[in-house]
Amino acid sequence: MVSRAAMVLSVVLASAVLGAQAPPSAARIVIDAGQVEGRIDERLYGQFLEFMYEGVKGGLAAELLRSRGFEEAPNAIGLSRDWERYPDDRIDDYGLSFVWDDTVALPVSLDPLDEKPAQHSLRVDAGGGIVERHGIYQPRLPVRAGIAYTGSLWLKTTGYEGPVVVALEEDVAGGRTYAEAEVRDIQGDWKQYTFALRPDRPDAHARLAILFPGKGRLWVDQVSLLPGDAVGGVRADVEARVAALRPAFLRWPGGNVAQDYHWRWGVGPRDRRPLWTNLAWKNEREPGDIGTDEFVAFSRRVGAEPSITVNVEGRGATVEEAAAWVEYCNGPATSRYGAMRAANGHPEPHRVKYWEIGNEIWGDWVRGHSDAETYARNALRYAQAMRAADPSIELIATGDNDMSWNRAVLRAAGSVIDHLAIHHYYGRKEMGGDARNLMARPLYYERFYRDVERLIRDEAPGRTIRLSINEWGLDLPEARQHSMEAALYGARLMNVFERSSPLVAMTAESDLVNGWPGGIIQAGRDRLFVTPTYHVNQLYNAHRGRDRLKVIVSGPTFDSSKEGTGVPVLDAVASRSADGSALYVKVVNTSPQDALDVDFDLRGVAVRPEGEWLFLTAPSLDTHNSFAAPDAVQPRREVLKPGPRFRVALPPRSVSVIVLRTSTAAGRAERAPIVPAALVAPTG
Repeated sequence: MVSRAAMVLSVVLASAVLGAQAPPSAARIVIDAGQVEGRIDERLYGQFLEFMYEGVKGGLAAELLRSRGFEEAPNAIGLSRDWERYPDDRIDDYGLSFVWDDTVALPVSLDPLDEKPAQHSLRVDAGGGIVERHGIYQPRLPVRAGIAYTGSLWLKTTGYEGPVVVALEEDVAGGRTYAEAEVRDIQGDWKQYTFALRPDRPDAHARLAILFPGKGRLWVDQVSLLPGDAVGGVRADVEARVAALRPAFLRWPGGNVAQDYHWRWGVGPRDRRPLWTNLAWKNEREPGDIGTDEFVAFSRRVGAEPSITVNVEGRGATVEEAAAWVEYCNGPATSRYGAMRAANGHPEPHRVKYWEIGNEIWGDWVRGHSDAETYARNALRYAQAMRAADPSIELIATGDNDMSWNRAVLRAAGSVIDHLAIHHYYGRKEMGGDARNLMARPLYYERFYRDVERLIRDEAPGRTIRLSINEWGLDLPEARQHSMEAALYGARLMNVFERSSPLVAMTAESDLVNGWPGGIIQAGRDRLFVTPTYHVNQLYNAHRGRDRLKVIVSGPTFDSSKEGTGVPVLDAVASRSADGSALYVKVVNTSPQDALDVDFDLRGVAVRPEGEWLFLTAPSLDTHNSFAAPDAVQPRREVLKPGPRFRVALPPRSVSVIVLRTSTAAGRAERAPIVPAALVAPTG
């Protein structure tokens, strides 16, 4: 049993974090390691990426420039959105003029587009005048000292004489130049010219200038600037944070946008891909820089399996297109679309296992919206065609929180699907002004999953169909979604996922990067922060056991106005590692103000006298991470001295993962995966 001194130390350390607290209430958690109640699916914790505002462009993608191809409508002097005249507009520069030219442009592949818009380039006429250093620039580019920035631009000329100068500069009138390079020997038809810039100092708001000291006419198109530490077009800082989550899978390209997306928009040479309009999200223009090959490569680099959502009957999509996408990813190089993949530099099949047949088809906000019976018939057609391209794939069908939809889909298509996707969003409207509803809501989903399980048995007998909760999130103000309160909701829901596994096999929060305000990685142009819910995701996945053990929890309860009465304040789930060397106990104290003295009672297992307590807490429910305070809420670590019975003083509004080593762990690895030290603040 833990010593009285050790228990006092726990309370003192927690108080150092939170300030003085009310006397703790009592609770008890009994863990019976002799009773395994289920197996937790190894795919349980994945993530979800979508083309949504800066979810991909500007968030995941490392490309620093916008409007690379000058396709955005121009201003009065002929410059597309995001580009400005250099050095500024103070005086008349009659030696330089611009035209948004729809008669000359670098050819891009328009075949996949349902409409064939005119393509544009920037025509530049230079020479004469009295402003010697003149051209165009794009501001607000974050640069770091000592990093090489690789760039390129496509140029065409009918007689321009002289170089083109590219420079990274301070974005002020007469500011200093950080790095500069010349592009020479410009002649003839379209040609890509490359350059490298290594700035000598950092600047979060630098600019890239393209200067025309020569004379004559030339056209500019598809300008690019990438930091040298980007891999596969992905930001290094974002990739590191995603890799730290160790997601089992990554879902892409959506989301609602999946019902707009055509996969051929994102394959082939990067600068030859079309710009497309994101109908799902305010008609944002999306570059094709991150497409299928880049997504698959990124997924594999972070240790995740790619999960691709195909477009079902939206924006002109067809069953043939979906089957072709499967063949592009998984077919041999001798097949029609496998040969296309090989020509794009990937001779070996990508072997994408998970394929989702549409997204939220029940919602009238997506293209391809239909009733359940129509969707089920389409799912059958798509499944047949996609499995003809690769019989080994697993198929995820669109489910709903509406049981009548699920019944129709399972009855008609249950014989061909492997997973049913269901999405959960909860927020201000549903809460009705009562924050206690938020803390109680996950337990409703636990009951709902049991109802869906019975429905699967009734409508698809003999089939092992799992649930994929591959979008879950909140509709709350931005700061609140980045708060300790949101982390408590997420942790309780993730406890429900573990208690409901293996039925619940795959889950993903919405979103991974930016997108919804709930994106757990918030990536600005020059920095990022992760939310408290990111930390919960990381803690839970790093300590996801295999065997779920019987747990009995007793303690205080609360009443909510809409989600039931007698709701347990304390939520716990316990699991054992595959090799039996560790127990993981995940405990959520949802109380906004009360600490809990929790007595742990271990049965059927002997544990070693040293364990770990990893926990997340904050001075208030409102405490949140932000660009100004990125570490306001972060994990902490303490050492425990457990035995068959021990006590832990859980702070209010806290998420805890307790790691216990069993006596069978001798001679095995001493430590299970834990939160990387760089992301943990020691207490004391």
